[in-house]
Amino acid sequence: MKINGLVGAIIAVALASGAVPGGAAAQPVEPAERSRARLCPITELIPPTVERLGGADRVGVAIRASQEAFPGGADVVYLASGSTFSDALAGSAAAGFDGGPILLVPRDSVPQGVLDEMVRLSPGKIVILGGTASISAELERSLDYLPAAVERVAGDDRYEVAASLARLTFGTSSEILYVASGQTFPDALSASAAAGSWHVPVLLTAKDGVPEPVLGLLREETMLDEIIVVGGPSTISEAVVEQLGRFGHVTRIGGADRYEVSATTSEKTFCNDTTTVFVASGRVFPDALSGSAAAIAMDAPVLLVTPDSIPTSVLAELDRLNPQQVKVLGGPATVSDSVVVELWEHVTAPR
Repeated sequence: MKINGLVGAIIAVALASGAVPGGAAAQPVEPAERSRARLCPITELIPPTVERLGGADRVGVAIRASQEAFPGGADVVYLASGSTFSDALAGSAAAGFDGGPILLVPRDSVPQGVLDEMVRLSPGKIVILGGTASISAELERSLDYLPAAVERVAGDDRYEVAASLARLTFGTSSEILYVASGQTFPDALSASAAAGSWHVPVLLTAKDGVPEPVLGLLREETMLDEIIVVGGPSTISEAVVEQLGRFGHVTRIGGADRYEVSATTSEKTFCNDTTTVFVASGRVFPDALSGSAAAIAMDAPVLLVTPDSIPTSVLAELDRLNPQQVKVLGGPATVSDSVVVELWEHVTAPR
């Protein structure tokens, strides 16, 4: 692929520094679709940008996403394990609702970069996601010197953690709930950004049966009207859809693969001419873990790509969204420089 002139110079800067200069934060919009009227704002024209939110590792990517989405600080910070995806993805909608980022930590200590970012954010509350098998009691005690209340949302498994978090954050009067697989990450990543746009929770399920903690929360819901299942039968079976149907109307967002699911989830949630889009790897989860909370803060969808290409379904959704800013989560090992160049060419192409 050959790039000439000014565009080539800009791309060279982007790949060297991680950004094509420019950009502005997207303004929140009301969630849309179904029987509710959607209010889509007229977007301000700004110079197009494609920016890589990278870091030395998954912890660094989470810090960079936090800096991008919460430049003025945050009232709450969520801490999740960087070793598994379930707690971070279940927590994304809650973090977005509370207006805070998700930062990643190893089990037993808080990296200095994460401590520095928490000091910068100056939260009044820190929420630890998961039990002591994921984030130790020693790490929790190490947070005592920070001027913030610390609480933990735990459970016997990922399903109970997600259900407990939904109950604590959203109560039991949601009209809409999202449900995604607790066994694979891609659909939950897309679902979290969509749920955040609606200010509703994401629950996790096993493929062939709804776990009891999730059923317990569904029984408590007093205003539930619609349950949106994100993912096809290969990740969430028809038996689960039938179980969920006892509690509300079920809509499945499926697709031929995880990339099409991400594109369709975005299409059913976000306006045309959306200002900002986040792009993450559909193959590996670490760099993408913290992306949903940042995307929610900027009212943006999360679209998935392969390391070296943009799937056709995602390109079509990018055409519809017509974004002015694209935030790429992770380094070149997960989303290659060639994909960054292709994204730049796509967002700057004449419409």
